[in-house]
Amino acid sequence: MSLDDEKHDVFISYSTRNSEIASKVCYVLEQNDIKCWIAPRNISSGRIYVDEIADAIKSTKIVVLIFSKYSQASKYVNNEINMAFSRKVPIISFNVDESLPKDDMEYYLKVSQWLEAYPDPESQLETLVEDVWDLCNEKRGSSVILNLNNFRQEDLSKHKKDWISLILLFTPFYWASFFYMGISATKKLWTLMGFVYLIPTLLFLIIYLQVFGPLYIFYPLLYLFAVIFVIFWVFAIIHGLTIRNEFLTRKSVLRFTSSDDELFEYLYDEYAQL
Repeated sequence: MSLDDEKHDVFISYSTRNSEIASKVCYVLEQNDIKCWIAPRNISSGRIYVDEIADAIKSTKIVVLIFSKYSQASKYVNNEINMAFSRKVPIISFNVDESLPKDDMEYYLKVSQWLEAYPDPESQLETLVEDVWDLCNEKRGSSVILNLNNFRQEDLSKHKKDWISLILLFTPFYWASFFYMGISATKKLWTLMGFVYLIPTLLFLIIYLQVFGPLYIFYPLLYLFAVIFVIFWVFAIIHGLTIRNEFLTRKSVLRFTSSDDELFEYLYDEYAQL
């Protein structure tokens, strides 16, 4: 098998609803020196998601499809299999539930190799490795390595971390948290809320800096705006924590695509579940 970091032998196509078994397939194949390409692990930050998928399929030897009712319903899995079919890339359908392909998927898989892995996909991993070896014309004298004891599924939620917005939210500069979230997640409403939450701070500073006259004249207003400042701060904290998952999800997805891309909605739905 290829050992070049930029080369791979197998492209794994799957719905994120089947991410655990897809990760196990990848783990076992790579235990046996079969280099895999799997999203999002092999997606480079800042690169266009669709372009990376297309390039990976063009350069692969085999596509392993984790077939299920979820992959059947996924427009993007269908597009991947369509591309593999068009380029005459061998496809192994690793079936993990009882559903059958239909419509376009049925056409694409009519001549593909099927491997019934339901109801116990792990029991068919050894057969899958052997099938991949055969399609890659790899002859092995040793037996298949099949050890899942150290398997750890990739934690996609690690991409959903950001401490700057959270730290700002609990400082007197809480309004800056909304500017930061709005700009980095391309959400204009949050940026606008940053301006709204900034108003009590500006009014308090205008009075405190004696812009319109001596401070003692405005003491009552100073106390009033101080109270309003605290009230806005409390509401901002509640608001910020409420939208935090949406912010982290949007920020994670924007690593791969723009907010105007149709793909954004698909990836957003997937990451929102993490």
